[in-house]
Amino acid sequence: MKISVLLPIKLNNPRLPDKSFIELQGQPLFEHTFKRLVAFQKANRDKDVNLYCYCSDADFEENLPPEIDFIQRSPYLDRPTTLIQEVIDNFAKLVKSDIYILTHITSPFISVDSMTTALNIMIRDKLDSILSVRKISNFCDYDGEPVNYDKDNVLPTQQLQSVFEHTNGFFMFNEKTCKEGKRIGNNFKYYVVNDYESVDIDTFADIEFARKFRY
Repeated sequence: MKISVLLPIKLNNPRLPDKSFIELQGQPLFEHTFKRLVAFQKANRDKDVNLYCYCSDADFEENLPPEIDFIQRSPYLDRPTTLIQEVIDNFAKLVKSDIYILTHITSPFISVDSMTTALNIMIRDKLDSILSVRKISNFCDYDGEPVNYDKDNVLPTQQLQSVFEHTNGFFMFNEKTCKEGKRIGNNFKYYVVNDYESVDIDTFADIEFARKFRY
């Protein structure tokens, strides 16, 4: 069983310029993910885990540790309107795999333990996908309407139906799901991570928030 970890990197990010190189805890942001992926590969020596950085800038390859392979992607995939599924589909044409794991440098605190446990659950339970989520047990609205509560019968918080927010920590999906143009199949599970692991960096405010944490 081949397992391919896909780390897409776009250097020309308009919301947070030079995001990959922004300092976090004394290191550029990408270093946190590189170290985690190498540790994840070592923690899963019993599996055929392959690590890939998918980036349009060939010069970025010099930042990679030897365990991570570089694949240059088309600059076309760096446009602001590009959907992540387009990136996945193009990568899958180049790298055939039984299981794909999509992760991002914007989630620097997702743990090796969480990724490993989720992968083992996916394999054990024969899932087509599993993804990291943050469990929200609070009153949630969408477009002015309640999502998980009744305005006319407000329950105590502990009795609310939880809502699950997708994080960018990881999406794991099998080859069939990928070929269907999806990263979440029909036979999937959530893997709940804590607030620390769910930190996602897309703005200057996010990086300032992340800098408040310590390993």
